[in-house]
Amino acid sequence: MVRRYIKNSLVRGCVQIVRRPMYILLMVIMPLLCAWFLMDLMKTGSVERVPVGVVDLDDSGISRQVSRRLGAFQQVDIKRRYHNFEDARQALMRGDIYGFFFIPEDFEESALGGRQPMLSYYVNYAYYAPASMQFKGFKTISVLGNAGVVQTMLRMVGMRDGEIMSALQPVSTHVHMLSNPFTNYNFYLSTSFVPCFFALFVLLVTAFSIGMELKSGLCRQWLRTSGNDMWLAIVGKLLPQLLLFTVVGWTIQFMMYRVYDLPLNCPPSHMLLAMPLFVLANQGFAVMMFCVAPNFRYGTTVCTLLGMLSFSFCGFSLPAESIYPWVQSISYIVPVKYYFMLSVDQAVNGLDLYYSRYYYVALIVFAVAPFLLLWRLKRECENPVYVP
Repeated sequence: MVRRYIKNSLVRGCVQIVRRPMYILLMVIMPLLCAWFLMDLMKTGSVERVPVGVVDLDDSGISRQVSRRLGAFQQVDIKRRYHNFEDARQALMRGDIYGFFFIPEDFEESALGGRQPMLSYYVNYAYYAPASMQFKGFKTISVLGNAGVVQTMLRMVGMRDGEIMSALQPVSTHVHMLSNPFTNYNFYLSTSFVPCFFALFVLLVTAFSIGMELKSGLCRQWLRTSGNDMWLAIVGKLLPQLLLFTVVGWTIQFMMYRVYDLPLNCPPSHMLLAMPLFVLANQGFAVMMFCVAPNFRYGTTVCTLLGMLSFSFCGFSLPAESIYPWVQSISYIVPVKYYFMLSVDQAVNGLDLYYSRYYYVALIVFAVAPFLLLWRLKRECENPVYVP
């Protein structure tokens, strides 16, 4: 009887995936597409040749020198030169350019006269990655423009180039970055954002598959298929999803570490083992949300909200040290935090597996914790009350 209940539950879970094309879309196509898009976008190490504009109202020797230095930056590409501020602003609003550099009138005269002219730059941060690259270029050019003015003034008083460089940069610094010596943005953006996107899809699919049983009124039939055993019902529903998500996750890892050459300084088995645990942890988290709030709207909303906010409070888009402590504490209740720390320790830093044992244990705890509260979900399935 137990074997029959297990078989029926597994068959029902597989049929549910096959009958709804949305499951294939969310479990296979979208995760692979998002992973490919993010990693391919940064495959050169950073976003390059962002289209920008220049407004040079001075048209002097120093202002043209500033424009030439800006055009020499690999991150930006000067597409057009505008004659006034309004034309550049309209082009920025239309999306023709992502930002523009503004040089005011009498820039050279004011600079050489010691009247501190102001260089301005305008960046459209609706596109985060390109905006960051052009902001970096604009800021660097502003500093170099100031140095160029000082260099011109020192030449006018008769100083040689060697003396000028010593005055402008008395101390030379060498930067040695651990684990990412090439300053490759793909190394740290893809290793954080791609798993976070993948976790979001796992949460959404798990929450939707359980929530639809409650919303459609099929939860009693779901229980009868598994012999009125909630544990078998959950396993039968989520095991096919686990297998499919694991295969997709391994494919994403192959893309990351073999196709796009992201750092993998540990045995591949360490990360291959982490992937099914990561999927299980996110499935367990979604089941836990439905055990606490057995309602389609509440459960899916909480999973979606925490999945989206994990980009921020887990330290992916903003350094964790800059976040309020109470916000940082929220990051420890989502599984993606532990997978990220595990991948940093293993794939990036190549530490011994012993030092990452707690992260593996944390993922296992997320996977088994909901079974302690399955009685709440079973009670709701036996006596469903639809709340719109």
